[in-house]
Amino acid sequence: MVLVDIGNTNFHVLENGKMYDLKKIKPFNDEVFYISVNDEKEKELLKYNPHAKNLKDFVKFDTSYTGLGIDRVMACKAIYDGVVVDAGSAITLDIMQNGVHLGGVIFPGISALKEAYAKISPKLDVNFGEIDFKKLPQNTTEAVTYGGLGSIIEMIKSLKKDKTLYLTGGDGKFLGRYLDGVYIKDLVFRGMLETIKQDLRS
Repeated sequence: MVLVDIGNTNFHVLENGKMYDLKKIKPFNDEVFYISVNDEKEKELLKYNPHAKNLKDFVKFDTSYTGLGIDRVMACKAIYDGVVVDAGSAITLDIMQNGVHLGGVIFPGISALKEAYAKISPKLDVNFGEIDFKKLPQNTTEAVTYGGLGSIIEMIKSLKKDKTLYLTGGDGKFLGRYLDGVYIKDLVFRGMLETIKQDLRS
């Protein structure tokens, strides 16, 4: 069985217990299940794997949120109770309680924040560095990092309250430096596996 999470940039693949990314998809010999946020890349997958099954057609998920992305659904599907933060192109936060999705928030991703600062002024085109949020910034790099990340981190802390925080996505580990949470690299794939087991084959 092969799982494919089609993103805007890459095909994220879980095959035989190994995770890897592809820029261009290939044909697979095993049964393929996928989710997608990119229509063109989905067509490419189906061209090479015409029998692949879209888990969006089978997933059962309790939420009143309109337009919740399938990648967020799958990350949340793996968590019965807690706060899920997926730090990718955008940073999303979703709250799960007793298997029910209560709602969520979307922040700009770290790359988008850096680009926004760079558009304001070339002097603000800096890489986010390590920051101590207990101290006032003393240079431009610290000030940009504090301003860009601080608002997101404080909002996450505020919404998290006493729930367990689960982080995933390409920048999940980076955010985890400033948050008390558990980083799970394959969280979306875990949700896909739960969907196959609970909703598709039950």
